[in-house]
Amino acid sequence: MHSVRLAAFLLLGWASLLTQAAHAGGSAGFAEKAEALVRPLAANGLFSGAILVAHRGEPVFRRAYGLANREWEVPNTPQTRFRVGSITKQFTAAAILKLVEAGKLSLDDTIGRFYPQAPAAWEHVTIRTLLNHSSGIPSYTNLPDYHARIQRLEMSPQAIVALTADKPLLFEPGRGFDYNNTGYILLGLAIEAASGLPYERYLRDEIFAPLGLADTGYDDATAILPRRASGYRHANGRWRNASPIASSIPYAAGAHYSTLDDLLAWDRALFSDRVISVASRRAMFTDYGFGYGLGWFLGSAQGRRLWSHGGNINGFLTIKDNYPDDDLVVLVLANTETAPVQTLAREIAALWFGIPEPQPEIVLEPEIMDRYAGRYRLDGGGMLTLVREGDHLLVAVAGQSAVPFAPEGDRTFLSRQRDARITMDTEPDGRPTGLILSEDGTDRLAERIEGEPQH
Repeated sequence: MHSVRLAAFLLLGWASLLTQAAHAGGSAGFAEKAEALVRPLAANGLFSGAILVAHRGEPVFRRAYGLANREWEVPNTPQTRFRVGSITKQFTAAAILKLVEAGKLSLDDTIGRFYPQAPAAWEHVTIRTLLNHSSGIPSYTNLPDYHARIQRLEMSPQAIVALTADKPLLFEPGRGFDYNNTGYILLGLAIEAASGLPYERYLRDEIFAPLGLADTGYDDATAILPRRASGYRHANGRWRNASPIASSIPYAAGAHYSTLDDLLAWDRALFSDRVISVASRRAMFTDYGFGYGLGWFLGSAQGRRLWSHGGNINGFLTIKDNYPDDDLVVLVLANTETAPVQTLAREIAALWFGIPEPQPEIVLEPEIMDRYAGRYRLDGGGMLTLVREGDHLLVAVAGQSAVPFAPEGDRTFLSRQRDARITMDTEPDGRPTGLILSEDGTDRLAERIEGEPQH
């Protein structure tokens, strides 16, 4: 689902249980190296959350950092429950595959079988195309008023689907890829129709309870949930509570919460025969032509196969990376919207594999980079100018040469040449209001001013 952050503040870190384990071909002292990588990010506020690295199912690094609740200064722990956003999709995909195995639906069923209100344009949209984002249906989270209005309203899944049902398909089903949360709302409805149970109940009864995942579930904001982390964003140089989102809005596309240990247990169960069959796993991890299987991105990193998914929902950023040929899983759960979780996960994996100085692999959409381009007035005087050039930002401080900053996440940028970071302050809809330049142990705030440089 969806997705800021940071200034100068004190980090209240909570170091947890750390299990050391030797790993084939890896360097000694991995845990110390991982801690040295994460500690500076936590100390300057770039990371607040929890991290787990497990090899062959055994944790080799398991620590928490920062605050689960800033009002009460309650620290994060490895047992903290985080909203996991779109990691939910792999639970939804597994539920669909269980129902396929039970003969209650087929991946080639058209959505009209489970959603009779489907418009005629959706007649060739199948369960499979919904699972792999090739249906062509527009995503409700891309609507112009999603941040300002839609996300704050409690709505039924049918009402959410209706938001884009009258819009033309982006492409013929199966002929393109567009990441689509509406598709997973429809999959939740298919689960309900095929099982006869509410989506939340089916997941709880058929997956979470049998696997003993007591710390995983559908996040109802009105419920009292022990050890739940609060989510935060950063705007105008200060921490803010994340923008509210109605509990019904993410539904089967991104509504779940979980913990490090539950996600590891889920991983071990999924890759055994305890959740779905070998044939279903083969379908889940087949690339259907777009670098995506059924609820998972399929690609490579560090020269190895990588099966992965991230989550991005108000106040939280998460990622779950699986290296299947190495039996390695890296989990990064953050309760701030600008934590560079993907870069952090990949750099931690590079440490494990003994790969020096991995380069950032994040590529942002040009529209996001263009949005950040502009002029920013630094506190204490001076001007900062950002210009997009290709897949990075050229950043110039008045009187100095421009330096390229590569993206670490959708709001953080790193210059290895200058050993500096820029973190964007944004509104919930992504509009930048300012930035923080972190260099030489100092954070300098900058306010965005009108007028953008020419590209």
